[in-house]
Amino acid sequence: MNGRRILTIARKDLSEVLRNKQAIAPLLVVPILFAAVFPAAIALLGRSPVLTASVNGLDAFLDNLPAGVLPPDLNTGGIVVYAALTYFMAPMFLMIPIMVASVIGSSSFVGEKERRTLEGLLYTPVTNRELVLGKVLASLVPAVVVTWGSFVIYTIIANVLGNPVVGRAFFPNVTWLIVVFLLVPAIAFLAITLIVAVSGRSTTVQGAQGISVLVLLPVLALVIGQATGLMLFDAPVALIAVVVIAAIDVAVFLAVAKTFQRERLVTKLT
Repeated sequence: MNGRRILTIARKDLSEVLRNKQAIAPLLVVPILFAAVFPAAIALLGRSPVLTASVNGLDAFLDNLPAGVLPPDLNTGGIVVYAALTYFMAPMFLMIPIMVASVIGSSSFVGEKERRTLEGLLYTPVTNRELVLGKVLASLVPAVVVTWGSFVIYTIIANVLGNPVVGRAFFPNVTWLIVVFLLVPAIAFLAITLIVAVSGRSTTVQGAQGISVLVLLPVLALVIGQATGLMLFDAPVALIAVVVIAAIDVAVFLAVAKTFQRERLVTKLT
């Protein structure tokens, strides 16, 4: 594959996204919720039973925590803040790159169709793998950057508001470093590759975004599994998820690139 061609496609798509303020605005909603509003509410209301009653699944999650997970000297407020910010929010944080990717990636080919620039792109000498990878990178970069920026905000809030309640510095831990720097790029790549594949078969951006929401289902399964006590999203689980998703990334990318039919897209345009 030609790296220059891939980067050219990625830069072109990324510049189109940055010029579209209507597409950028929704990207801020989910990160603000998960990186600022939720952790701040948990830290400030950690001592109140209202929090565990109002956050769906949090009460059950606290009841199902395995023995030895929490430091033994925490009071009730410290337990809620420590457990929620360290474990409960970790799989939820994975929704940020997926939601960002769904907004940007879903307009990949559909946006080209609507701007009537797709036909010229399909007639260029780029290979299918180069074309798909370039489209994926154009969405992967902002998805990862937004998530990493959200992690910085989350870390600041957890330390400024959470440390006084817990009574010590506790964030970030190894699990979060694995999630943010390894699992986020891996799951974002998977989501974007699937979304690009869907985008190539959709006729409108809204249609591609509607189908791409299905990518959230595995993350929701993690959230539900942790809330019901079926599993704890800790460092070993995060590492296993990284290895599994990285393998799936390679397989899905190769399958999408192999089944990509530019001739069919050109036919639809004529």
